[in-house]
Amino acid sequence: MQELQDIYRLQAFVTVVQEGSLSSAVNKLHITQPALSARLKLLEESLGCALLKRTARGVRLTTMGKLVYGIAVDILKRMNQLQTTVRNHLELREGFVHLGGGATAVAGVFPDAISEFRKKYPQIQFTLHEKDSATVIEALHDGSVDVGLITRNPFISSSEDPLMGLKIHGEILDTLEIIAAPDNPLVQMSSSLEKQGKTLLPIHINRQPMILFESGSAIHDIIEMEFRKLGIKYRTVMTLRSTQSMIKMVEKNIGLSVVSSHSLKNEKNISVLKVQGLKMERSILICSSQERELAPAAAEFIQVLQKIYQ
Repeated sequence: MQELQDIYRLQAFVTVVQEGSLSSAVNKLHITQPALSARLKLLEESLGCALLKRTARGVRLTTMGKLVYGIAVDILKRMNQLQTTVRNHLELREGFVHLGGGATAVAGVFPDAISEFRKKYPQIQFTLHEKDSATVIEALHDGSVDVGLITRNPFISSSEDPLMGLKIHGEILDTLEIIAAPDNPLVQMSSSLEKQGKTLLPIHINRQPMILFESGSAIHDIIEMEFRKLGIKYRTVMTLRSTQSMIKMVEKNIGLSVVSSHSLKNEKNISVLKVQGLKMERSILICSSQERELAPAAAEFIQVLQKIYQ
């Protein structure tokens, strides 16, 4: 409160100088003359020097008053800028949202949410970091990311839970699909089987060239586990981190791949292969740090994610 009183005193002092007299300043500030005089007196006492000299024509600055006036004008200007900035952030007229997520989040989830968000709040700026889940978790803890999309790894025990210290705002269910180029022989085979009410068998995928996410990622672990259940032995010909790069490689018929259904919304040159008994699903968690309060823009963005995907 003392700091706020100091601002009021500086404002009184600057207004008196700019108006040229106490009577004019009283009308500008909408306070009584005794209240104005009290503020000036307290300011001079706190600084230990006289700032104004009263004359028949009004007031004029002392030598120290000239020094204080220049600094006071700057302080009030910056205070006004601060108030405006805070108000704009609270009303979502300006601000930043720092996002982090894996390849699926960057290519298939965040774009729709950002597009929807910007319809209402076009002045908010975004930074988007494509990282694996472990790195996103670190970024949430150190504050470089506000909102992260993290793949829940079903193979990690509760005692090793990497989500400690994070707040989970929701869950996005995701299906992983095997994709192929339209001219891949398996696509024609799948089409023929479908006409008979059948699907590809796991043996048809066996030993096929695969373009996969890097080993050690949560999505790679899920693929490996589900393939193993059906006895599918894949042959990796390439590992990548970018979903879009994987899709481009598949388009060139370099191999099959497994990507999120969210990443295939607008893909026209890709075919999805259905395999009997193969069901690959995962949970993508919407997370923030428990230790940090979300800025208004980040909190609103989470609501948009929840509205679209839940």
